[in-house]
Amino acid sequence: MRTRILAAALAAASAAALAACGSGAATSAAVPPPAAGPATAAAKAAPSPSCALKDTPTYIVRDDDPGASVLASDVGNADYGNCTTMLSNFAATVGQAAGECTTVALASDNPGYNVNAVPAPPLKGVIMSAGPGC
Repeated sequence: MRTRILAAALAAASAAALAACGSGAATSAAVPPPAAGPATAAAKAAPSPSCALKDTPTYIVRDDDPGASVLASDVGNADYGNCTTMLSNFAATVGQAAGECTTVALASDNPGYNVNAVPAPPLKGVIMSAGPGC
């Protein structure tokens, strides 16, 4: 569940960065944004003029919540809305449900990883983990 929230938060921040840049991208109040599926990647936005972060490397975030399906998402490195890296936000955005454990690894360390698989397989080369179940 938190993986979806992380992806949605990053997508929202990217959309806000686009709007702040005057990209011309507009959203209609009559048309709701698309729902984030279990493996929907965060929308990639152009960096804002004041943020020099790059959206690489790409990470895979896997959320193992005992009360739900084990899900994964691929996410970029930059949160342009806050001009922070994904790893700097990681611990603050993971789930805190009893037994939940969220892990992150470089996508390049997991070639062929299927983020759409349910349950999501374990990651190779985990670089961070957080949550009460880790």
